[in-house]
Amino acid sequence: MKMKISSSHTHQEPRAQQSYQLSNSNYVQVRAYRTKDLQNCRDIFTQGMVQLISLVLRVVFPRYIWLSSASSLFVLVLVVLFQWTSTAFYLYILTCAIALSMLYIHVYIECWKFINSCLATDLRDIEKTYMTNDGCHMWVAEWSGKVVGMVGLVHNESHKPGVAELQRMSVSPACRRMGIARKLLDELLNYAKDKRLERLVLTTTNAQTPAIRLYKKYGFKLVAVFLHPYKTLSDLQYQCFELHLRENDFTNRKSMQSR
Repeated sequence: MKMKISSSHTHQEPRAQQSYQLSNSNYVQVRAYRTKDLQNCRDIFTQGMVQLISLVLRVVFPRYIWLSSASSLFVLVLVVLFQWTSTAFYLYILTCAIALSMLYIHVYIECWKFINSCLATDLRDIEKTYMTNDGCHMWVAEWSGKVVGMVGLVHNESHKPGVAELQRMSVSPACRRMGIARKLLDELLNYAKDKRLERLVLTTTNAQTPAIRLYKKYGFKLVAVFLHPYKTLSDLQYQCFELHLRENDFTNRKSMQSR
């Protein structure tokens, strides 16, 4: 009987947690950025990007692990065939381990370079970057009195008229899977339509699969792919998406009519 009770609780807890998250997501308020939100937004962005390091490693590491494993097996065969000392094999294994460690450090440094670059540019003065120019805006998601998410929209001289770029979409790791990203994106799209923007663009990496799934659900289309400039990170891709707002409205209306 004890085993049955334990099993029952094991199945009920995730459901209860999911129900709790869904019910509390209704209390999330999306509002315009305020000056006092600066440090919270910087912290949320940094936390999200630090978690990205592990996602990038999942993309980059497999190829090098496979190469290391295959080459180690080849060296082992050579050791057996030519009766080399086992020290040669162990030295090769050590070399592979050092190479993989250096790759990890390389990924870590590159990710932190990007984080520090963002913190030193547009996230240094969010109000100046996102809240003072027409077509630019920053929203935050507030839950239980705390800022737990953010997203920005930028239109500058590099963009054509009617085009703006989605940037800095990030949700606090402790508050994910609560629909917060969707609420932020809904608010951004409503703003873009009110401003009569024609197209939204964004750039992300193929490591950020949850974000990519969300963007695709909202109608964003992949339009370009660029490899990372470092050959060691060539498995990491920069993916460019765009959303034609008027075309998206027509598609949504057509979908509603078919129902």
